[in-house]
Amino acid sequence: MIEKNQIPKLKFLHCSDIHLDAPYMGLVPEKSDERRLGLRTTFVRMMEYVRGSGINYVLISGDLFDNKYATNSTAELLIREFRNCPDTVFIIAPGKCDCYADNPIYTSGRLPDNCYIFSSDKLSRFDFEDDHVTIYGWAFLNESFPESPLYEKEVDDVSKINIVCGYGDLDGEIDSDICPLPSSHLKSFGADYYALGSRHEGTEFVNLGDSMYGYAGALESAGFDDPGIGGAKLITIKYNSGELSIDAKNMTFGRILFKTENIDITGVNTNNEIVNRISKIVAENKYSSETALKIILTGYVEPRFIVPKNLDTDAFGLYSFEILDKTMPLYGTEHLKRDMTVKGELFRTLLPMLESENESERLTAARAFREGLAALENREIET
Repeated sequence: MIEKNQIPKLKFLHCSDIHLDAPYMGLVPEKSDERRLGLRTTFVRMMEYVRGSGINYVLISGDLFDNKYATNSTAELLIREFRNCPDTVFIIAPGKCDCYADNPIYTSGRLPDNCYIFSSDKLSRFDFEDDHVTIYGWAFLNESFPESPLYEKEVDDVSKINIVCGYGDLDGEIDSDICPLPSSHLKSFGADYYALGSRHEGTEFVNLGDSMYGYAGALESAGFDDPGIGGAKLITIKYNSGELSIDAKNMTFGRILFKTENIDITGVNTNNEIVNRISKIVAENKYSSETALKIILTGYVEPRFIVPKNLDTDAFGLYSFEILDKTMPLYGTEHLKRDMTVKGELFRTLLPMLESENESERLTAARAFREGLAALENREIET
């Protein structure tokens, strides 16, 4: 039997929510296609790191790709990259989007022998005796997984390095169908590290007494709903004087940073001033050609001031740029409350909606007021 102090240092790379081939929402079609290819490049970059850094185990905790979008070229990419890392073990725990059942990539038998895939919705394990490692996990068989696989379970051998790799909802809603995982189940199970997936925004490493967990987050951000640049986690496990030691580090392999900034333009009445404010934010945050930036304009502006849909965006030097106008045409409108013309009647009719707590109602009323005012003044505006 191997003694703990004889176990070599082991490196685990934890990643999840990669979503190879998935479409990028919120980008124009050509950029979306470009990002799908870019995500593959990011994945290959991660695999180059695996080969060059002596990673012993890669833990993929769900949503490696999306079943409905996966292509044969994705399968070929995975096969090639896994084979090019013969000294690394790959563990895949299928998640909600790449569930195991009827999955042509997982069930074909084409993946190399160094790739291990969990295929049951019950807790199961892979043992690697040479490293004194046991990796537990489960698989989504379809999009619903209503019960915790760790309930009333414990590790089988505490003398081993015990890892859990799985896609789940830690301390989520009671009726969650995304594999609910109360933190109490993690504590009672007794693993050394929990490599979790399902949340596109990664977490810091969290200690649970003698163990630790982390959400890797998406390998690369999929759009403005997943801010940031994405990443993975490097876990180094070794024994010092008979005591287990875990060193954890966040890694970044992505390239495009997705950011959303809010700008209050109350009182602004020129496009140049908006451009200046955006330029200032770009400069202060050092946004670059590898930044996808969404600007949300808020505040009160004059009713006749219309934010153009396309500013001189090329001047910002960004990967992509989007501007969303959520301003309210209420600046300098006190006189309209007393105006006895059709303009005043239009304003007073829409004012309750313009001041509504419901954002959708406010924006609808703002558009109606601007268009109605333009029609009354025989002006044309971009709609």
